[in-house]
Amino acid sequence: MIRLPIACLSLIVVSAVLGNAEAADPAFKRVSKTDSLGKFTPKGIVKFRGVPVSKRIIPDLEKLIAAAKEDGLTLKVRSGYRSYDHQVKTFKNWTNKERKKNPKLTREEAEKIANAYSARPGHSEHQLGTTVDILSSKSNYQFTSDPKFKYIGWLQKNAQKYNFSISFPKGSKEYVYEPWHIRWRPPTKTSKS
Repeated sequence: MIRLPIACLSLIVVSAVLGNAEAADPAFKRVSKTDSLGKFTPKGIVKFRGVPVSKRIIPDLEKLIAAAKEDGLTLKVRSGYRSYDHQVKTFKNWTNKERKKNPKLTREEAEKIANAYSARPGHSEHQLGTTVDILSSKSNYQFTSDPKFKYIGWLQKNAQKYNFSISFPKGSKEYVYEPWHIRWRPPTKTSKS
């Protein structure tokens, strides 16, 4: 018989619980440059202030935006759910922009550059419907990672209170730093304690 310390047993139980949650709940699906969703389409996509998102995230998203407002920030969801087909167009657009900047690039070279900041189709967290790009009136609702904008630090400090996390923080090996790109995951029994 093998004896394991309590800490190891706890880790095994937590992994098993999360593993089962991931298998049963699309919000836990792993998405990365190497983990594809294929043409997965989530259920329950609705409009939130004109932007398509999973209806599951709306209560926490409303709380996050209201809390930011209490702290003097006006936040707006700029982008939410993107289908596989929409991401095909998005990625192609970024690839074409790279080729316009440098016409000597091959398509493959331009795709590699674009893939530093844009996901290939099937590899975008936006396809889950539980990820949003959220911007501030202070940056005129433009994408920026400039720390002079208070909302960036606010999201870093507060997003997790509302079950969101910044997917690509500073030092991310997956994509460039995107402090506006936040992903919601449902609370688990272990995260509530």
